[in-house]
Amino acid sequence: MTTSSRAVRVWAFGLVCAVAAGLIAVSLVRARREVARQSDTPDAVVSLASPPPAPFLMFRHLASTTSWGHVAAVPLVAPNGPRYSSSLACVRVHYAAGRGLCLTNVGPLGQAVVFDAQFLPLRTLPLTGPPSRARVSSSGRWGAVTVFEQGHSYADTAFSTRTSLIDLTTDAPPVNLESFAVFEKDRQLRRADVNFWGVTFAADENRFYATLAYAGTPYLVEGDIARRETRVLIADVECPSLSPDGTRIAFKRARPLADGGGWRLWVLDLATRSASALASETRSIDDQVEWLDAGHVLYQFPSDDGNNVWVAGVDDPSPARRFLAEAWSPAVVR
Repeated sequence: MTTSSRAVRVWAFGLVCAVAAGLIAVSLVRARREVARQSDTPDAVVSLASPPPAPFLMFRHLASTTSWGHVAAVPLVAPNGPRYSSSLACVRVHYAAGRGLCLTNVGPLGQAVVFDAQFLPLRTLPLTGPPSRARVSSSGRWGAVTVFEQGHSYADTAFSTRTSLIDLTTDAPPVNLESFAVFEKDRQLRRADVNFWGVTFAADENRFYATLAYAGTPYLVEGDIARRETRVLIADVECPSLSPDGTRIAFKRARPLADGGGWRLWVLDLATRSASALASETRSIDDQVEWLDAGHVLYQFPSDDGNNVWVAGVDDPSPARRFLAEAWSPAVVR
């Protein structure tokens, strides 16, 4: 973040916030059946000797064991069955195609650890503030990391963020998104108060979507890595997540204080630019969701029965259900 932009704080619209391609047909059917038959007494037992084959879920394990906070994995068709636990301990994790990003609190301000399919660290980069969001592109080449700038936090009445793109296949230095040119219609914006967060990658490995905030308003932007530029699309979009087929974006939108404040999950049709709130989830959800399949999204939500991952239908109004117990930061690995 530049000196001038670091001095500017954007009024808080929410915590700084997709994986491409679909499940094979059999896995889709079985996963949807699992959504319909959620267990109220999950095992959450770390007993798998090795990571399950794809498709599987990777996540932060929060059950009361010696592996608390470690990266774990379960078969996608049995999310509340036995788990595999790695030696990596993370605050946020994401993974695709043999490359992962693990954000930790190790060190003065935290670290981003790039790891492989065996959960072995390949590269470690220092963070410039407390970790918030992580995403990996579907090919495993690109990673995105969002942190709060030093001295800022979600508890502040205002905050600023730094979001960087990392080439996970090389030792190239991270690229700060604030170095990208920003265009609104045909005009280039030149402001000191921009903040980026919540990147989600398209399947072509060059385009991405993210939240850009300035003058107190969060906007959805589409980015081009090769051209080093972003373009403003619509307002009031936070923590976008692109659907597996690339046609829709799930996001959160701030609710009026008269409606209780917080955020509501919405879905945007990119072709028509029309958006609608999810009828299946009316609670305040502060997360960048993960698409389970073309019709369901996953997200973390703390409740009386623990820190769990929930699933909600995008088109189905049936109430959201707990999908993965004692877990955080889910990543669907196909």
